[in-house]
Amino acid sequence: MAIDVKPNALPFSVRIFLPTGNPEGLRIIEKSNWSGVGLAFPRSGLKAANKDREELESSGAYVLIGPPTDKLPRAYIGESDELGKRLLNHDATKDFWNQVVAFTSKDQNLNKAHVRHVEARLVRLAEEAGRCDLENSANPSEPLNSEHRRSGHRRRCQATY
Repeated sequence: MAIDVKPNALPFSVRIFLPTGNPEGLRIIEKSNWSGVGLAFPRSGLKAANKDREELESSGAYVLIGPPTDKLPRAYIGESDELGKRLLNHDATKDFWNQVVAFTSKDQNLNKAHVRHVEARLVRLAEEAGRCDLENSANPSEPLNSEHRRSGHRRRCQATY
């Protein structure tokens, strides 16, 4: 499988921290020059992560990932003002998933419009890539933002995606 690399892509560093020492458990992911943070962990680690990680008390976007139905893995993309509570709700109501990846801000600087934008962008990227079966029943729309905010979102997305 070929990987499509942007011709103007700049180098960057990614740091993955394993707070439990288990590479299959909770992973904290940071990218150089990015104010966000990613958390990836198995469903079985949700309750511990929700108790131990203050990042899950914040606003953010998330991807629930499950085993394939045919050939492609299943995924559900969402957003929440309180990631941990929303993920616990999905633990009780959605059966298909066994992994989660969540994105939030290190500086608590994400509002509802920001996370709705990230959710909509992730859904669009997933649809364009065609590498998963999306479980989302509705396509999230871009939030209405001022020209100033839209410009900032585009710059962050170009640097991140």
